[in-house]
Amino acid sequence: MGEKADRLAEAMALVSQGDVEGFGDLLLADHVIWHWPGASTVSGDYHGRAAVLDLLRGFHSLTQNRLNVVPIDLLEGNEHLMSFTHVTAESDDGKLDVVMADAMTFDDSGRVIEYWTLSNDQKAVDAFIG
Repeated sequence: MGEKADRLAEAMALVSQGDVEGFGDLLLADHVIWHWPGASTVSGDYHGRAAVLDLLRGFHSLTQNRLNVVPIDLLEGNEHLMSFTHVTAESDDGKLDVVMADAMTFDDSGRVIEYWTLSNDQKAVDAFIG
């Protein structure tokens, strides 16, 4: 794997362990924009690292830290990284098992400045989140 892919894999391992701050410190630029798709209560754009980390903390709260994200296929370019990511999660109301397509743009320091997430089953994601 390349440098961006290695960084993403390490960051996803951290967020799966509940270390949202570590994920942000390792991967995200301060001025990152994260685009969350769908029609759930969290759909929309998140501007800045603090807003993105709040989104991720919300996922951990919803799942009571039963969230697991694992990159399964990575495509790395000079400024971009594409990750097909296996996401599993559990809440008191159900389970989620989807593949996300995560596209990222990196700055010169190796931090993500823009992040797009799409799911192979957005209706399931929306229903799980609420």
